[in-house]
Order: sequence, then C-alpha cells, then structure tokens
Amino acid sequence: MSIRKIILLVAGLLPLAAMAQGGYTISGKISGLKEPAKVYLSFEKDLRWQTRDSAEVKNGRFKLAGNLSVPTRVMLTLTHANSPRANNGQDALALFIENAQISISGTDSISNASVSGSRSDRENRELEASIKPFTNEFIRLNNEFRGKPKDEAYKKAWDKAASLLAEIKNVYFNFAETHLNSFMGLYTFNQNVLDSKFDPAKVEPLFYKFSPELQSSELGRHALERIEAGKRRQTNIKATDFTQNDINGKPFTLSSLRGKYVLVDFWASWCGPCRAESPNLLKAYQVLKGKNFEVVSVSLDNSKASWENAVKTDKLPWIHVCDLKGMNNAVALMYAISSVPQNLLINPQGVIIAKNLRGADLTEKLSAFIK
Repeated sequence: MSIRKIILLVAGLLPLAAMAQGGYTISGKISGLKEPAKVYLSFEKDLRWQTRDSAEVKNGRFKLAGNLSVPTRVMLTLTHANSPRANNGQDALALFIENAQISISGTDSISNASVSGSRSDRENRELEASIKPFTNEFIRLNNEFRGKPKDEAYKKAWDKAASLLAEIKNVYFNFAETHLNSFMGLYTFNQNVLDSKFDPAKVEPLFYKFSPELQSSELGRHALERIEAGKRRQTNIKATDFTQNDINGKPFTLSSLRGKYVLVDFWASWCGPCRAESPNLLKAYQVLKGKNFEVVSVSLDNSKASWENAVKTDKLPWIHVCDLKGMNNAVALMYAISSVPQNLLINPQGVIIAKNLRGADLTEKLSAFIK
C-alpha cells in the first residue's frame, strides 16, 4: 500500500475514532415545566422502543449520559402531570444522538423542543425538510382521490404520485452522494437508496465513493452484503439455488425444476397486494402449466396456520415453501427481497430472464417469454 493511501485511510478513520471517545451527554431544558417530571431514553430494537435510561426532571432540567459506537436513532419521552401522555398521547421526541454534547431546549413540551450538538440529527432534519414538500403533495393526492372512480383525472393523479415518489428517491440518492464522509449519508444509502427494488449496477458505484472507514464499518458491510444479494436477482444471470421445506414439511430444491420455466413468487398471507394478485397468477398458471411452466411461491410468513389457510383459501395449486421466519426468510434474504409482492422468471437453463411480472395481463406477459 502506498504512503498516500495509508494517509488517506488514517484520515478516514479519525472521525469515528473520535466518535468512540468521550461518550454523549444530553442536557435538556424545558423552561415552562415547573412540576416534577421524568424523561426516558429509548432505543429501537426489533421495531419496538426499549427504555435504556431515565432521569428526573428538576426545575425543568435533566441530563442523560452514555457511550455509543455509532450515531443512533432514539426516543426521548417526557412524563409529567400535564403531559399529553396522560390523555393517551405521548410527549416524545425522536432524534439521532452521537458521542457529543447534545442540548434539548423547549418550553412546556419535549415534542417540539429544538436539538443542537448532534451532526447526525441536524443532517437528518435537513433531509426530512427537503423531502417534506413531496410527501405533503403525495398525501394530498392520496386523500383527494381515495375511493374515486378510476377516470382520466384519477390516472393523472396516479402518474403525478409516481413522479413524486421518483423525486423523493432522487433526493435520497443525491443526499447520500453529497454526504460521503457522513454516517447519515451511509445511513440514508442503506435505508432509502437500497430500497426494495434497487438496481445494483446503479448503487454499487455510489457505495465505493464513501470513505474507506465508512465502507468498512458494520453499516457499510451490511450495505455491501445487500448489494451482493441484489445482484442475485438481476436478469441474465443464473438463479442461485435454494432448498426450503414445502407446505407438507418436505425439502424442495429449486434446481429440481431445471428444464422448466419457473416463476419464483415472493408473497405472504398478510400482504394485501399479494393476495389481490393471486387470481391473476392462478389464471396464468392454468393456461401455462401444460407448457413446461411451474410456479414456486416463497412465503414470508411466520405463522404456519396463516400461510396454510391463505394457500387453501386462494386455491393456489402450485409449489409453496416457507421457513416461517417472516421477513427474514432465508431465500428472501439471499435475493435481497425486502418487500412483497415480487417475482423472478427463470428459464429452463436456470437463468433469470424477467422479474416483477404482474397485473391482469400476466398470462400475456409470461407467454411472451415462454417459448
């Protein structure tokens, strides 16, 4: 390694090395709060908030301290006699904290308090502000046309909504691209650029623009794993083989269908759009099953009863597999499937030739590929 590369690597390591030292201190002041109160610090785990620390609020002031390996999203919840929480509400503030001197300043509530001292939180709020106009317009369109007839005005609104989502996606991409030495840049890359249907060819070059230290972090390694998994669902590459138990508890292996066209369908009993698509898939299967075609549905359920009931209710006669691990289904993780419905069409040679074929014209779409 050249001296220049060593210098660059060391320089890249300095920010996180500094972050790991000293710990964080959260100093809060709720000026209008005179009565006794308590503040709770919660961390998110498995989609739930878990309280890790708390402090008494005296004369409107409180202090919390600890140490973090990386910036982390947390929730501060304040309870007091006049708290909205007493009325089934919650006086709470979500923010990103890091090893720094962080100040929280409010009047009689923490939910509208201002935050200073956390670079990650500041950058995240800047990102949220840039997205807000698009999300507000999307919500307005959704509210205006919900339940309306699907006429020309509805179609224009739908097209507009799709363009707003594309704009939001561009904002996320540009934010990551302009914050290559920032934890929040990599966090946004992980959370929003690597969405459920990302294109590995587009996102991988951006990943390698991040600092070496960020690339080698736990979050960076996780991002790279997702990119590599995403490559497995690209067209014109050989499908990665898998084995998973079918609905009768017997192992099924994808390659056992080599020589046939196979639609690998990712779904779940709890997924409304998946269930709505079932009639289209059933129609296509009935037309094409005699033409060297098979369907393998990979369920992202964690309840065998729900899975079996959905298969029975929707009368789906093809092959079904599941490991009952929900969104952590091994096959879904292997192909970087983080939302359903999605599917992959594999040819008799085991090569992926199309993906995400859906709709009332599914039979025609499949027939165009099946020779």
